[in-house]
Amino acid sequence: MNDDPLHVPAAEAEVVRVFALDLPEEQAEKLADQPPANGRPSPLAELAGVPGLDRAHVEIFPVSDLRGVGLAGYLVDGLGIDAAEVEAARIGLESETGYIVILHSRAFGGHEVTIQPKMGLRWLGTYRLAQADPAGQMPRVASAERPAATDEDPTPAPPVGRVSRVAMLLILLAAGLLVLILAFLFGSSRG
Repeated sequence: MNDDPLHVPAAEAEVVRVFALDLPEEQAEKLADQPPANGRPSPLAELAGVPGLDRAHVEIFPVSDLRGVGLAGYLVDGLGIDAAEVEAARIGLESETGYIVILHSRAFGGHEVTIQPKMGLRWLGTYRLAQADPAGQMPRVASAERPAATDEDPTPAPPVGRVSRVAMLLILLAAGLLVLILAFLFGSSRG
């Protein structure tokens, strides 16, 4: 990675830049839902100080959506950032409480830009995906994607948490119990 973590080289791949939105919740929600208008850069692109952003490769969400996982956990387990790289910034990442913006390399459309955040957008870190080599030439690893994702949109959904595994275990236990009850009932009716 280059010396300036906000400089995006042309055709960069496998890098994410994480920002906090230091805006009132209403403004952050509006920004998350607002598409570009009349060929002008989106409000988020203007806030980042770049000519444009491909929203298919941008994530904006409240940290509260990551309950049980946390922002650091999402970066490691959901996006595939090297855990050691995130560990150095864990305390700062986990102290965030508002909206987060994640800009994937592909959000810049393969163009060289330097992000110049305006007031309201605070840089938290720049991270390379763990499976990427320094030149970014490694193929993508298949991962869970958002429902709107396509083969060209590698942005993963937040990881499936422990709650889902517990729910699956409870379903399996309930199914086993049902089989036992049915076996008992049908076994009793024959005798």
